[in-house]
Amino acid sequence: MSIALRWEWVVAGWICLSAGLAGCGGGNSGDAAPEPGATAAPSPSQEVAQVPSTGASSPTTQTPAPGSSKPPAAAPTPPAASKPPPPPPTAPAALSLSACEPSGKGRDFQVGPGAGQLRTLADVPWESLAAGDTVRIFWAEVPYRGKIMINAQGRADAPVRVCGVPGPNGERPVVDGKDAVTRRGLKYAHPLFEQRSVVTIHRLQPQLWEAYPKHIQIDGLKIRGAHPYYSFTNSNGERQPYVEFGACVWVERGHNIVIANNEITDCTQAIFSRSSDEWMGQGKGEFSVTRNLRIAGNYMHGNGVVGDYLIHTTYVQSANVVYEFNRYGPMRAGALGNALKDRSVGPVIRYNRIEGGAHSIDLVETEDYAETAKLDPTYRSSWVYGNQIVKDGRTGTTIHYGGDHAGNEASYRKGTLYFFNNTVHVTGDDYAVLFQLSTTEETAEVWNNVFMFDPGIKYPRMREKQDNAPGIPSGGILNLGRNWIDARWSDAGPWHTVGGKLNGVANLITGTTPPVDLATMLPKAGSPVLDVGQSAPVAATGFPVGFQLDRVYLPKPRSVNGSGSDLGALER
Repeated sequence: MSIALRWEWVVAGWICLSAGLAGCGGGNSGDAAPEPGATAAPSPSQEVAQVPSTGASSPTTQTPAPGSSKPPAAAPTPPAASKPPPPPPTAPAALSLSACEPSGKGRDFQVGPGAGQLRTLADVPWESLAAGDTVRIFWAEVPYRGKIMINAQGRADAPVRVCGVPGPNGERPVVDGKDAVTRRGLKYAHPLFEQRSVVTIHRLQPQLWEAYPKHIQIDGLKIRGAHPYYSFTNSNGERQPYVEFGACVWVERGHNIVIANNEITDCTQAIFSRSSDEWMGQGKGEFSVTRNLRIAGNYMHGNGVVGDYLIHTTYVQSANVVYEFNRYGPMRAGALGNALKDRSVGPVIRYNRIEGGAHSIDLVETEDYAETAKLDPTYRSSWVYGNQIVKDGRTGTTIHYGGDHAGNEASYRKGTLYFFNNTVHVTGDDYAVLFQLSTTEETAEVWNNVFMFDPGIKYPRMREKQDNAPGIPSGGILNLGRNWIDARWSDAGPWHTVGGKLNGVANLITGTTPPVDLATMLPKAGSPVLDVGQSAPVAATGFPVGFQLDRVYLPKPRSVNGSGSDLGALER
């Protein structure tokens, strides 16, 4: 369904991709006087000055709104959910993250329990952050129950950074939306944005309509608690619940945004971004497109809304987005959405562990910026490689590419999905489908993958059809290179056929025993997937498979061990 139908009032948004995170600092020239409660960033040779405390403390229990004579109703109890083991807290080198320290190019705001530090997130002057400013959130034994609102414009050499200083055992500081208190008087672009998220990236109400944040980095935090189960105190001091269509991190608009090395849980969605065609006809539409988003090294689990298939772990509509080194854990028990849903231009999805979801990966048409997207040739290419994918085949097709609104086929991707060096394990006991290509104008180039089905699956299938407008065939063009697949596979189910074309079946390597260790995804000794990888087609030479995830889902360089590369996401 259209995003526009799920929000009462919203405009543009987009998340941005950064080639690297090494330049984590940055700022303005330092001519302005420090904001009250902040210190100018010291040079590397200076001792870091601590920020004077305001003496404020963050509430941890529900309180009545000002002027109310009775306390608010208790929030409903969330359903119990299994707690996945957390990943190691240390950011790996592949993320290119520097330590959470002042940039030396702006001001240093310290939030923490120490002497001279700001006590709450509401004490941070979010409305006046500037290039090079750093907000450092120090680990504490209790969560920070507050909101983060970023409207600033950093620079490439001086981003605005909000980062976590870990605890003694590497614990990430916790930013909790449950019972959070927004900074008093902070003027969100619209009150609804307060009800959607813990972290918001957008303009503020006093700014020009076309203002947008840029060069923003958020890393090293545990972010949770934007869900209708919970409520918060808004910028007017009033108690409010969260709305259903929201996210832990909401990017309404922005360029060059990095969201890295966070744990994101217990929200409706982990990350959401938006773009639109607003003012495109006047040549001023760039502000309304979220551009260049990097989502890297995050652990996202336990999100979603029970019974709702329109709420996903990540839901992104941006121009140029890279998802890499993330772990997508299972959604909230009873949630029906997808793991990764994307309506972006030029998405790159690589080196992730993706578990669960109705679709593991759902690459469909843009909704609110279709005219902008169709003018960009990269809208016609999507790149998915080096991923470990595990899902229950009974919940939906594994990979969906093209579009999802029958009658809107003119805006479908109508391009090529490049799907290579992935390891896919489909579980369940009935049917399972690998690919669903929306129309015969969608193509998938598929090589160097491993496709495994649980023994109990009765109908392990390659493709599934889709309901389109009358006269528009589904099925797509699926071109198979060298892949390993369970020998029981078939192209279609026993009761219907799929249109389009399936080419390259003779290239497949088949077997009856999984060629990889299902616990680690590493190829077994003597496996038929060893050293048999084919060369990439010319179109993919700019996307080498340079990394893989280790046994605890941290990235490490991938190098060829043997006479050739191995099939799948991991090299033995």
